[in-house]
Amino acid sequence: MNIKRKTFSILFSCLLGSFLFLTTISAAPNYGTIAQYVANLIQNNHYSKTDFEDEVSEKFLDTYIKFLDSNKLYFNQKDIDSFQRKYKTTLDDYVFEGSIKPATDIYKLYVSRVTDRVKKIEETLNSKEFKFDSDRTVEKRRKESAWAADAKASDQLWENILEGQLLEEELRLKRQRDRAKELGKKLEDILGEDGKESPKEKILKRYTRFMETLDENDEEEACNFFLSTLSQVYDPHSEYFSQSELENFRVGMQNKLVGIGALLGMDDGAAKIQGLVVGGPADRGGQLQIGDRIVGVSQGKDKEMVDILFMKLNRIVDMIRGEKNTTVILKVIPADAADDAETELISIVRDEVKLKDKAANAELIEINDAENVKQRIGWINLYAFYADMERGTVSCSGDVKRLLERLKKENIEALVIDLRGNGGGSLEEAIRLTGLFIDGGPVVQAKNGKGRITNKKSKVPTAAYDGPMIVLTDRSSASASEIFAAALQDYGRAVIVGDKSTFGKGTVQTVMPVKQYMPAIFPKDTKDRAGALKVTIQKFYRIAGGSTQLKGVTPDIILPSYRDELETGESALPNALEHDSIAKMKYETDDITQMKNNLNKLSQERVKEAKEFGYIVEDNKKYKEIKDRNTVSLNINTRLEENKKEKERRKSRNDERKKLFAQIEEKEKGKYKVSRLTLENVESNKIEASDNFKKPEDESMRRAKDKEEELAEETPDFPHFLGPTKREALNIAQDLIRATKVKTAGGNSQENGS
Repeated sequence: MNIKRKTFSILFSCLLGSFLFLTTISAAPNYGTIAQYVANLIQNNHYSKTDFEDEVSEKFLDTYIKFLDSNKLYFNQKDIDSFQRKYKTTLDDYVFEGSIKPATDIYKLYVSRVTDRVKKIEETLNSKEFKFDSDRTVEKRRKESAWAADAKASDQLWENILEGQLLEEELRLKRQRDRAKELGKKLEDILGEDGKESPKEKILKRYTRFMETLDENDEEEACNFFLSTLSQVYDPHSEYFSQSELENFRVGMQNKLVGIGALLGMDDGAAKIQGLVVGGPADRGGQLQIGDRIVGVSQGKDKEMVDILFMKLNRIVDMIRGEKNTTVILKVIPADAADDAETELISIVRDEVKLKDKAANAELIEINDAENVKQRIGWINLYAFYADMERGTVSCSGDVKRLLERLKKENIEALVIDLRGNGGGSLEEAIRLTGLFIDGGPVVQAKNGKGRITNKKSKVPTAAYDGPMIVLTDRSSASASEIFAAALQDYGRAVIVGDKSTFGKGTVQTVMPVKQYMPAIFPKDTKDRAGALKVTIQKFYRIAGGSTQLKGVTPDIILPSYRDELETGESALPNALEHDSIAKMKYETDDITQMKNNLNKLSQERVKEAKEFGYIVEDNKKYKEIKDRNTVSLNINTRLEENKKEKERRKSRNDERKKLFAQIEEKEKGKYKVSRLTLENVESNKIEASDNFKKPEDESMRRAKDKEEELAEETPDFPHFLGPTKREALNIAQDLIRATKVKTAGGNSQENGS
């Protein structure tokens, strides 16, 4: 209740924690104490230095409710009013007193509301026939809508929603049957038992499965949701990790894990094997197969076999992962079992599993242009700035350097670094990667909550590659990707190409394991389940002084993108920190403004003539109209007519594409020669080349076949399997090679400083 706690909050929590330890009898983790420590850590360490008091409490409550019920489907206005009366300005008091009662109370009511709603859904589906002949509409998105006033209003809302979802399934079933007929098959022959499900059965199964994932007595789940919400009230990139989420975060950063190397998904309460990492422990053993269903897990011989049916997937994963060289025993229903009672036990020794599909890789692209001049371009794909920050055995910059050295040996004339979809990762790796392309110097500036400004520099005096260069980005390129792209743009070292801007995440986080801040005498069960807080501690700035926060990096050459009308990026996130600037640094820059202007002009002329970019602009306009309308008809005849027109539009476009693509293929025969480089073959003397860009089957993971893949509408492949964005990036690279060759030496270097 607006009590100043900052000066004594840590001491208070330590004393209270000790008291709880002395008085507790149960060995279960004390989630109230965990919440107390997390709240202290975030208010004392977050960049904003904002105390967790009444104003934050009010925002916290609203965010927690929307976190649970984001589309305003289960709670009603009476529930919201009750929560506001009880907790609007008291969440901070509960947390600092070591209680998460509001979290569990709200979560229990949420589970109750979901359970009751699923029962009503079943009753409605069993008793009512929907004719789909009204002139009513239903909202597609309800995030900005009002809560239903009461239970009666909720029932009416759900009747509309159910009718809309059933109509969608009816239309989907019709499309699938029509497509199966085009293929000369029955739908059941393609989808098996799934093809026999009625729309009502599918809808009921969907909600029943959702209900089964919820447990009103799961205090850890409620605490996890509660603390995740608290951290994101401060900014969208501060985040609380439960213990299992912390492990997944480490796996993502290190690009490896210790386990059995299997991809799991839920199937009727069991964990179904959807993929096996090639060369991983399960794959090497040969017993576990795709489609097998795990129903029990034991930690070794003579250890209890734990029934995992209807257990949450993340907990099952936690049980299967473990220490290297330890054994896990799985109780499995084989994929080809005649009966679910038929099970077998499979023992697997855990080992390190490298996630090769996320590792950096490259292409050596040889282009034979119209004048029979051959140009060699290197293309490096980097999906994340991964690093093993604990042991230093994994480094994306090290992997890129290996690929780069091989490309240099192949005498490339230009290089493209593809950061599309790269959401960031290690800040240190971004600095090291930048250092491969500049002759030492500052890379990024940072400012902490107290206003102290520091900078990070590359100390490598000579660039590993100093030739013509493009960095390809999109709206998903974030954080470390933006640091890298911004630095090379400021140095005039690369031409940035891509969507109208990158993501706009200009903040730095650190991970704080909560147990490290708890006294040694605390119960082990509480400390072991305390998780970690990823908290924003700095904002970073370009060496030119501007921040990428909110605004991102604006490319030198902007290409039309399907992401242009999507609500993505930092500006679409709640509680994002503001954009600002600081003084620029002194650094040597190469002024390539005129060259970039010329390249942009050439590119825009091609884009204007390119059919595929025209389709993107056309589709974006159509998507915006649909998004702004935010309603769909509940009349089946209206929807069938809309679907018919859309199908005709797609068919007309695909017919046009087939004709155009055939002409391009014929005209460009022999134009491309592509050699793929991975970390496994980068040292090989000879690497096979292809005449197209078709990606090989994922050799790192054997996956279950998607039954519905066969029903997908036939769309012609791009010529040479080369999409419009990559094609244009290569065109720009060729322009850049030509421009660099004719560039007058000297007079282009200047010092840029404050």
